[in-house]
Amino acid sequence: MGAATALGVALVRRAPLSMSRGDRRLTWARSLCGTGAMLCTFYTLGTPEIALGDAVTLGATSPIFVALLAPRLLGERSSPRLWLATVLAFAGVALVAAPRLAIAGEVALVATLGAVFSAFAMIWLRRIGGSGTRASPESIALHFSLVASAAMIFLSIPVWRTPDALGLVLLVGTGLAGGLGQLAMTRAYALDNAARIGAIGYVGVVLSHALAAAWLGEIPSARQLLGTALVMAAGLWLAAQAIRDARRRPR
Repeated sequence: MGAATALGVALVRRAPLSMSRGDRRLTWARSLCGTGAMLCTFYTLGTPEIALGDAVTLGATSPIFVALLAPRLLGERSSPRLWLATVLAFAGVALVAAPRLAIAGEVALVATLGAVFSAFAMIWLRRIGGSGTRASPESIALHFSLVASAAMIFLSIPVWRTPDALGLVLLVGTGLAGGLGQLAMTRAYALDNAARIGAIGYVGVVLSHALAAAWLGEIPSARQLLGTALVMAAGLWLAAQAIRDARRRPR
């Protein structure tokens, strides 16, 4: 459904789907890392051993990993505030994961691994955007959706279960939402400052906790809320500093 959504939007907008050789290499790297992030995320969200809000909070460490990897992979400068934000973020992760670490330690590790994969995907996406590419957001999202779909189909064969009517509706809805989300994210990173887009993404953490409490009855403890706040504060602080630095650069 994600691939169909991306293709449909591309046809409506008459967006080009071709890529240069350099674009294809970076797009493959982005798609493979994005697929790894998706596998980790689906595994984390599909297990009852960890609350939805906690899973989303652990995934929200992705911008911290982006900041840690960017100096080496993008040539961006590091700074003491990056290391302070990293300590702050992982103190938050410890608060979120600690209460159930003996039971769900493996799940927390997978969620964090998904954040690392997501960080690599964002870095390759930034490389695509900074290379003077002519690849459209629709072509990038379509490529990712096709690669992820092929991987998911292959991995599901040994454990395939035919969904009932409700399950099918939920799967279709998830595919549509995911496809539109990929298009929106790719387009957003192409149009605006990456740090600002990453900061806006933390709204998803708040919404996930609110929806989990309203629909699933998962009420977070004070410790979990504090951990979530630390992760969000670290990411937002880095985003604010990046935006400030961008404004100071000569145009």
